[in-house]
Amino acid sequence: MIVLHIDEPIPSLNKTIGGHWSRQLKHRRRWQWLTRAAILRAQIFIPPKWPRAKIRIERYGGRILDADNVRGGAKALIDALKYEEIIADDSAAHIGEPEIRQFVSTERRTVVYIEVA
Repeated sequence: MIVLHIDEPIPSLNKTIGGHWSRQLKHRRRWQWLTRAAILRAQIFIPPKWPRAKIRIERYGGRILDADNVRGGAKALIDALKYEEIIADDSAAHIGEPEIRQFVSTERRTVVYIEVA
């Protein structure tokens, strides 16, 4: 099992949708760097690139988001896991439906648990 600690909560879909393409690109790149930093902190130097994986995301933020907003906001994170070769693909055949839990906390962060399915 891989556990990644990211220093900020996944954003609401409302904050990431509908912007200029350059703003969306900046958001995706930011989450790629946050994911890469978490992978290096976890000392994963050779990514497993599991063909089937189970993903659980725990979001610690100031409030609970709507279910559709939190799922849409997690897209950049899941794409970054694919880009960093932790998972082979982000399709339903490879990861199913990621489990997303939310907690209200003053310490804002995201914790990602990835295990082979």
